Amino acid sequence: MGRLGFTRTQVVDTAAQIVDEDGLAGLTMAALAKRLGIALPSLYTHVRSLDHLRQEVALAVTEGLSSAMDDAIRGRAGADALAALANAYRAYAVRHAGRYAASMVIQPDAGDPRTQVAIGHCADVVYGTLRGYRLEEPALTSAARFLRATLHGFASIEGQGGFGHPASVDASFADLVAGMHRALESWPQPKRRGR
Repeated sequence: MGRLGFTRTQVVDTAAQIVDEDGLAGLTMAALAKRLGIALPSLYTHVRSLDHLRQEVALAVTEGLSSAMDDAIRGRAGADALAALANAYRAYAVRHAGRYAASMVIQPDAGDPRTQVAIGHCADVVYGTLRGYRLEEPALTSAARFLRATLHGFASIEGQGGFGHPASVDASFADLVAGMHRALESWPQPKRRGR
C-alpha cells in the first residue's frame, strides 16, 4: 500500500481536494491516506497531526487566493484593477468553496514564516489595488476591510449555492463591483489638520 515520493505540497493539495468535496469534517488522516494510497503512518512524514494538516490547507488557500489576485491585477489600475481582483477572488472562492470556507474557520500557523509571507503578499495585493483610489490611512485599512467583507460575503453565499433567485448571478456580481468602485471613489478620507 505504501507509495513513496509524495511531497508536502501534493499531500496538502490532496487534503484540500477532500475538503472541497466533503467539507472540513470529511478531512481525516485516514481519508487522506486512503486517497493517496499510502499507509497512515506515512502521512506523519509530511504533517504532524490533523490540526497541522488543516493549518497547511488554510495556508494553501491564503497563498492560492493572493496569487490569483496578484496575477489578475498585474498591469491594471483603478476600476480595472478592482474588477480584476474581485473576479479573481470570486472565481477562487467559488471554485474551491470547501477549502475557502474551511480557511475562515482554521487559521494558518501564525508562527510559521510562510504564513507571514502569504498574509503580507495578500495584503500587498489588496492595498496596492486600493491605492489606485488615492486612499490614505486609516481610510485605506477601512476600505480594505470593506472590500474583503463584501467579496467574502458574495463568494461565500454563491459557493454554498445560496443564490436561488433566477436573476443572473454574474450580472449581480458586476453590479456589486460597480457599486464598490463608486463607494471607493467617495470613500471618507481622514481630515487634514490645519497648517
